[in-house]
Amino acid sequence: MIESLNHLPRAGGTHDALSERFTDLAPPLTARQAAIESARCLYCYDAPCTRACPTGIDVASFIRNIHDHNIDGAATTILQANIFGGSCARVCPTEILCEDACVRNNALEAQPVKIGLLQRHAIDNARFDGHPFQRAAATGKTVAVVGAGPAGLSCAHRLAMLGHDVVVFEAREKSGGLNEYGRAMTVAKAR
Repeated sequence: MIESLNHLPRAGGTHDALSERFTDLAPPLTARQAAIESARCLYCYDAPCTRACPTGIDVASFIRNIHDHNIDGAATTILQANIFGGSCARVCPTEILCEDACVRNNALEAQPVKIGLLQRHAIDNARFDGHPFQRAAATGKTVAVVGAGPAGLSCAHRLAMLGHDVVVFEAREKSGGLNEYGRAMTVAKAR
């Protein structure tokens, strides 16, 4: 077990028994379901789904890549805008953001394209040969980032991609912020 987790009680039961109790809210799409769902997208010129995305992911572009069987291209498009695209695909309230803005979400259809599930499909099924991003030439500058949560780590990634050296400071033993400590933080605030 990882040293920093020794203070936590060990889970009782087998892996299979635990996995039955903890599941995703929605199961992942199969390749066939992703193909059918991506075909529903109209690839709007003005893409209201992209305008509704807080991270600015080019939604129509990554969905077109899925439709064209270019999963790595779809994942790259997502990760260029949001390096935490895999986490966000699972926790982002897409039903009130991009999916709510989807032109398919109207009185006649009332069924937007399942953008969050398509994003998850792209990230989960990407198979890069190497790291998908190249770092720019070194600038000689060092930048300090305080906090190793999703925002701090995203910032550090973007700064590193621009060629800066980055030092991340974190008060806790592990990085991850809300992704790592979310439940513990929620319980502590409730007390």
